Amino acid sequence: MLPKVIAITNQKGGVGKTTTAVNLSAGLSARGYKVLLIDTDHQASCTVAFGLKTEYDNRSIYSALVGLSPIQDCIIRSGYPNLDIIPSTPHLVGAEIELVNFTEREYILTEILEPIKPLYDFIFIDCPPSLGIVPVNSLMASDSIIIPLQCEFFGIEGLELILGTLKIIQKRLKPELYVEGILLTMHEEENLLSNQILHLMHENFGDQIFDTYIPRDGAFIDSTAKQVPVILDRKNYSEGARAYDRLILEFLEKYNLRKTIS
Repeated sequence: MLPKVIAITNQKGGVGKTTTAVNLSAGLSARGYKVLLIDTDHQASCTVAFGLKTEYDNRSIYSALVGLSPIQDCIIRSGYPNLDIIPSTPHLVGAEIELVNFTEREYILTEILEPIKPLYDFIFIDCPPSLGIVPVNSLMASDSIIIPLQCEFFGIEGLELILGTLKIIQKRLKPELYVEGILLTMHEEENLLSNQILHLMHENFGDQIFDTYIPRDGAFIDSTAKQVPVILDRKNYSEGARAYDRLILEFLEKYNLRKTIS
């Protein structure tokens, strides 16, 4: 199969973006797929989620983007089979200024990814909740995007923002970029508004909504502290872990792919 590059993005924070990037990457790698996770958020939440330090100044997405290091040198083993990470660093926030004068700056990540793409089945990019040179690079380097959206009223505003950005990029830069799916997160079964948002989104966006939705689950907070993705924590197989397992099966069925957990 050809390598597939997918950005996990929403211009609103706190929607489960990093949680989704971490668990999709971990779950697919556990099924035998070669996966690369790129952390392009200067808060480095993906990096920390795997117990990695944010001090890889010469081995980070920042150093690759600004030309300090070849991207091959920035790949870090996650500690899990089949899963590699290109970590972030707080210095990435400065890249927005440093890249301003670069020629064709929107295509830097696209260009530097080319030599390593054949090494992987899937490449996921965890994007920051903002719009700037780095997030645009992430979208330009991707084949498609997954949009996590919390089942709350204000979540719809975040969806409108990212869909507006997508239309601009499709019109001006990359018409082939498309929405892989909208993932509803932080759903509360007993909450009326949460259920209303769930039904409203299915009515308005149809097949663009993943059938799987992610519940609000304290296990996600625990996993951050333990630095183990919930989907790999089989001793405490939570509702959140089950949901991400279902999401992965749904995702793979879309491409007629299936591998079992090794």
